[in-house]
Amino acid sequence: MTHYFLALTLFTSVALHRVLAVEGAPQPIHYQGTVLDDQGQPLAPTLPTVFRMVFRLWDQSTGGTLVWSEEQLVTVSNGRFSVNLGQGTPVPAEPNVLATAFNGKARFLGIRLSGSTTEISPRLAFLSSPFAFVANTVTRVSQQPGTFSNLRLNTIGYDTRTEEDEAVLVALSTDKRTNLIKAGPRGTVAQLPVAGGLQELLVAKTDPLDQVVAVAPPDGGSINGSTSMLRLKAMGESVTLQNIGGNDWWIVKDTRDNTPVGTMIAYGSATPPPGYLPCTGQSLARDDYPDLFAAIGTSWGSASEPNPTMVDGTRFNLPNLSGRFLRGVDPTKDGADDDAGNRTRLVAGGSDGRSVGTYQSEQIFAHKHTVNDPGHTHVGGATVSQKWDIHGNSRGANGDGQNANRDIAVFTSGGTDSPTSGTQALPVTGGSATVSKSFTGITQTEEDGSGNDTRPINAAVRYCIKY
Repeated sequence: MTHYFLALTLFTSVALHRVLAVEGAPQPIHYQGTVLDDQGQPLAPTLPTVFRMVFRLWDQSTGGTLVWSEEQLVTVSNGRFSVNLGQGTPVPAEPNVLATAFNGKARFLGIRLSGSTTEISPRLAFLSSPFAFVANTVTRVSQQPGTFSNLRLNTIGYDTRTEEDEAVLVALSTDKRTNLIKAGPRGTVAQLPVAGGLQELLVAKTDPLDQVVAVAPPDGGSINGSTSMLRLKAMGESVTLQNIGGNDWWIVKDTRDNTPVGTMIAYGSATPPPGYLPCTGQSLARDDYPDLFAAIGTSWGSASEPNPTMVDGTRFNLPNLSGRFLRGVDPTKDGADDDAGNRTRLVAGGSDGRSVGTYQSEQIFAHKHTVNDPGHTHVGGATVSQKWDIHGNSRGANGDGQNANRDIAVFTSGGTDSPTSGTQALPVTGGSATVSKSFTGITQTEEDGSGNDTRPINAAVRYCIKY
């Protein structure tokens, strides 16, 4: 008896782009292979020859349950052949519905030639593409924006769990593929289950507040090899996880904002964007924002909520950037902050000195104004028509001692005459006189400016920090 061996290659292609209508998937599967004899030589090496072949699908590589079969006349040329599975004739008393043959996760193709009772070994394992036949009965739909216009389906198996009761703990299960969860006042933990095989779950946060939905691994399990939780912080953030058995889950899709926690941004609105808090120095509970506390610690303070001068070991402070400019830390005095050693904390428990989180009050650099004035002379003139005494009283023309209430010129001492006291009289009886005084040195400049502080041109923004 001649024995035959097959060198087989399976070519299938399923391209799913924009789905407009579902009328049923095409049934045939294109299949190509090479058949050799027991000497390793191709059949029909010179002339094309027709062989009767029986094709069977099994659920195991050896033994197992038969799920589909058919018989075809196949033309072989130099060992090569090509068929469309699904276009043959049924084998009596054997299953023959190809459209439902791929409703299991493992399928293997066996082939035998007519006249032989022995199936050629080994069976060929089918990969993912032929399983697209199951799309005739949709089990799950994941719609992406802009990818569907008109969608008409026969049946939909779309299981969704919606949690609106703000529970502290939500135990997820594999019977609900999509889980929409609203966080509670102190956040909500959504715990993954121990799965018994290939499973996929999507968890999404549905509320706009800053409490988190934390996706946790099962007890004793992990997410991507880590026992830590995944925190959904902004409305609409989601993670899709897969389990292939046991209590370990793996992230297959993650829509979270991956900006590093603790990043500060300047935002053009008074209300921070989702996932951010305003930098107004507020006191927060460490348990409420564990990621942010792990990032910034108590650099900006650990003051109690009602009293900023008291340390509270359960809280921490955000930066207070209201009305303040930012300045790069200068830890080694190699930069431009020569007074960094005098930086201090704003509230209790914060950093001091040359550290992130410290503050400086406003200050004007010590300076002086130099005036180059070697001395100068002020010259003034006066016209008199009366006779003056040392007290500056004018006498009448007849010397009667009455105040004439005329033009009186009074000069302080330091003129050409030096009276012993009082004012200095001009020793003239008419005409005019000129006196002069020299001044040397100016000790003070006049005040200038009308503002309330010293500042450059600026614009106000809202500083925010990622939590």
